[in-house]
Amino acid sequence: MNNPEDIKVILFDLGGVLIDFVGLREVKQFMSGDPSPLEVRSKWVNSKALSGFEAGKLNKHEFIDLFREEWEISMSAEDFEALFVSWLNGPFPGMKELLLDLRRDYQLACLSNTNQLHWDHLMEVAGLNRLLDNHYASHEIGMIKPDRRIYEFVSKDLRVDPAQILFFDDGKENVEGAINAGMKAFQVDGPATIREKLRIASLFPKS
Repeated sequence: MNNPEDIKVILFDLGGVLIDFVGLREVKQFMSGDPSPLEVRSKWVNSKALSGFEAGKLNKHEFIDLFREEWEISMSAEDFEALFVSWLNGPFPGMKELLLDLRRDYQLACLSNTNQLHWDHLMEVAGLNRLLDNHYASHEIGMIKPDRRIYEFVSKDLRVDPAQILFFDDGKENVEGAINAGMKAFQVDGPATIREKLRIASLFPKS
């Protein structure tokens, strides 16, 4: 990694990084047999319903209908919508403290593959609209990770070189996408591992 002084922006994914998102555990109930976590994640990331919703190409009703079809979910659209929203389980312990510590030295932003049902909740209930300086949601941008263009969009909007951005995500494919776009990136699973990676990179604490 380059000199720590080169890092200007720390960019975070949300679900699985700052926010406890239980969807990948809960959706397993709609799969036959006893699928492994990797099998569940593979079906999740390859869901046309989810990718279309997170890219802003499907409205709420279209997403719910297609997702229920893909996963063979028999519950009503209304019940599934409530279940889907409930999969956001709130901030991880230590999330607020981590961001407040880092804000003293770095510009903070998020880049999330998310959707209209989750976004407002993430910003308001979790308080991320106040803790982060910049907010990038896939359904508003019209692209999803790991598309190289979404990282380039964020870098351009932030007016910093990709090499000056450090990105944290829980998805290996998203981390690889960020690295391929010129960012520095780590795969993590919450504030504790973020702090560990920051220390390894000599980025935390900076002052």
